[in-house]
Amino acid sequence: MRAQATVEWVVVISFAILILAVMLSFNEDNYLSFRSNVKVSNVKATLNDLKNAADFVYSQGSGAKTRLHATIPYETNITITTLSDGKGQIQAVIKVKGGEQYFDVYTDGNLTGSLPSKAGEYCVDVECLEGAVSITRSGGSC
Repeated sequence: MRAQATVEWVVVISFAILILAVMLSFNEDNYLSFRSNVKVSNVKATLNDLKNAADFVYSQGSGAKTRLHATIPYETNITITTLSDGKGQIQAVIKVKGGEQYFDVYTDGNLTGSLPSKAGEYCVDVECLEGAVSITRSGGSC
């Protein structure tokens, strides 16, 4: 009688552990998808903020300057380049579950500068210089 109770207890506990493992696996997939979506949203917002600031100072002319707050998520690389047609390109490469995603925005003027490769929150200076818009990490606060 005692052995039967022990076997039944082991079966019930094993079944409960199996259900718990399935639930945790499902929740982990949802959590990873949520994290990827948040990372993509942060990058898109940062790229749009940089584009809008660059276009704004470019329209104001040489000497115009603005400062903005930029969030660079982990496993993200943002590059700033000038294309052959004289337009600027800001590109982000994000490592997400299943590979990499690329996002680009284009500005009206030439671009120079760079952003930190390390994840974090930064103040960024966007300044219109002679013939180009400079995007650099700020030494001050936002």
